[in-house]
Amino acid sequence: MITHWRPAGPDGLYTAGPRSGTPLVLVHGIRLSAWMWAPYVGRLLPGFRITACDLPGHGQLRAEPFTLEGAVRQIDAAVTEAHDATGTRPEVAGSSLGGYATLAYGACRPGRAAGLIVNGATAPTTGTVGRVFRTADRVLGALGERRATRLNTRLFQLTLPPEMSAAVLHGGLALPGFGQVVADLSGRDFLAMAGTLTTPVVFVNGLRDRLFRSGEEDFVAAVRRTGTPVALAHVPGHHVLCLTDPDRFGRVLVRGHRELRRLEAARPAPGTPAP
Repeated sequence: MITHWRPAGPDGLYTAGPRSGTPLVLVHGIRLSAWMWAPYVGRLLPGFRITACDLPGHGQLRAEPFTLEGAVRQIDAAVTEAHDATGTRPEVAGSSLGGYATLAYGACRPGRAAGLIVNGATAPTTGTVGRVFRTADRVLGALGERRATRLNTRLFQLTLPPEMSAAVLHGGLALPGFGQVVADLSGRDFLAMAGTLTTPVVFVNGLRDRLFRSGEEDFVAAVRRTGTPVALAHVPGHHVLCLTDPDRFGRVLVRGHRELRRLEAARPAPGTPAP
């Protein structure tokens, strides 16, 4: 197991990397934990200093019911840890549930993060996405927690690289929290949140992730109308690229960081007249 992946202060926070590295907060997907990011230590260090957080209902916070507000608070704790350790505002990157939570964080805590990387989270959760996940939740409920855990464990072992499946399973699977996430996110208007962002954002979607990229143009347009710098990037692969190909997704995070730097550098100074 990764020896440089260490708890940091409050429950559910983990860090790795030198204080001189660029601070980066990473937010995990549904039913997983901060441990899913442990294999990225060898891929992102020493250029980055990583802080990863468990969301409510997951990892060390499994006993805490999931709410989006709780997720925002937990990301803020990670941002605070990263800023205090490095003296620099961190970027926040999340995938799937972590992508939606990252978007919500930017909307609720403007100016706290230097930039956002939102992966696999540009579809309204009130439509098809909500129906798909409500169906998945019913299936998990019918299976029962013990059987569903066994099946999910076997699925990860068969489909993920060994180091990734080991990290994911070490952090534990939060199947009871699945329904809480689905119920909460199904009532949220993330497109409206995108229309309030003031923090630069890069949306990243897999070319084969048709479900979660279905609203990407609307999300980009909503951010652009505010005058906030925004970019959309496509990468080969499905929705769970961050799990199936950490080498490629590690490069995605590095390129996302560079793009955020470029967007911020090109941002007009306050009070600059529109062309």
